[in-house]
Amino acid sequence: MEKRRSGIILGISSVRDKNLSLPSKIAEKIKEAIGGIFSYEFFIIEITEKDIPELLEIESFEKERFIHYLEDLDLRLAFYIKSKNHVVSTDKESRTRAKKEISTVIKMSDELGGGRFDIPVICHIGGAKGNRKKSMGEFCKFFDTLPWQSQKKVCIINDDKPSLYSVKDLLSVTYLERKIPIVFRTNSYRTNQGGLTYKESLFLGASTWAERGNPILVYCPLSPEEMVNLEDLNPYNFVLDIATDNRIPEPKEELESINQNPKDDEA
Repeated sequence: MEKRRSGIILGISSVRDKNLSLPSKIAEKIKEAIGGIFSYEFFIIEITEKDIPELLEIESFEKERFIHYLEDLDLRLAFYIKSKNHVVSTDKESRTRAKKEISTVIKMSDELGGGRFDIPVICHIGGAKGNRKKSMGEFCKFFDTLPWQSQKKVCIINDDKPSLYSVKDLLSVTYLERKIPIVFRTNSYRTNQGGLTYKESLFLGASTWAERGNPILVYCPLSPEEMVNLEDLNPYNFVLDIATDNRIPEPKEELESINQNPKDDEA
């Protein structure tokens, strides 16, 4: 059975040496995080359009460093593209850039994983243009242009705005038609429920990962008052990996306890 992992979201804009390559910047942030007081085993790396180079070249020593993280330290990694460019957009240049950005990050995921480790690439659909179903269809057309190995890296995250994509929306098209897993983000659910309860959204999102690794939950309370304990965060006791927004405190029952005392029963 897969073990539960707890982790955090890391941005790379604070890396001091701006001359480092994208993979080396990511590696430096992971090195900082694993040297801290918490036993994190899961890291989601936020990558903006400014972080993605026009030409990605990965050195052999960078690949070896990531294999050390993934194999020797048994870490799980995911790359989260938070770009101003979107595959579904009314701006042609934005669409073109978004497709290139996703392809570049997928290439990085594949090379750093050495073909043996799944490093998910988390994407947003983009705009809805007044028709969510049609717009999701546009994303699916782009998805179909990717090699099947690259398709296996892609997953989709729900959006904050009610006019965009809830877990229910994503399930109805991108998952049912293309089997793209859904990353469930808790604070996006707060403002865009899609007619589902929290438990329903968590259950449906987690169910889309049956053919991949552990489901991914992004836990983002907006204030200490909105923090919840792990029982409320994961009421079904799923074996899933939880990444907490690193700018705020963790749940009241520290998430690192997942790694120390995993429960054996599954929902």
